[in-house]
Amino acid sequence: MTSNANIQWALALAVIFGVATTACAAAPAEKKEAKPATSSARPVNYDELEQQVGAEIAVETTFNTVRRGTLIKYTNPTLTLKLGPQMGSIDFSVPRDTVRSITLITPAPQPAEQESSSAKKN
Repeated sequence: MTSNANIQWALALAVIFGVATTACAAAPAEKKEAKPATSSARPVNYDELEQQVGAEIAVETTFNTVRRGTLIKYTNPTLTLKLGPQMGSIDFSVPRDTVRSITLITPAPQPAEQESSSAKKN
């Protein structure tokens, strides 16, 4: 990666995880909690999201915005996210041609887990 790409990636992660550029030193307990969250996040390709419906993702767009939410629908031309309560809990569509990068924050539940939990209820 070029240095500009590294800088853009670092800025995207800072926005995703709510890190302020002027933040004071955090308490040690806060730092320990933040490390596991950053280690599980990973960049993914658009096509990988077909198997990740239900996952929490962050999408950086060509408009220099980052949207974070739960992937509720995947199609080849568009992703649909359920944004959190701080963003109005709305469904938000992102056209594929405006996606710059995607970060998988929390993977979708595995189908076997879903089937076993429903089987126990019956």
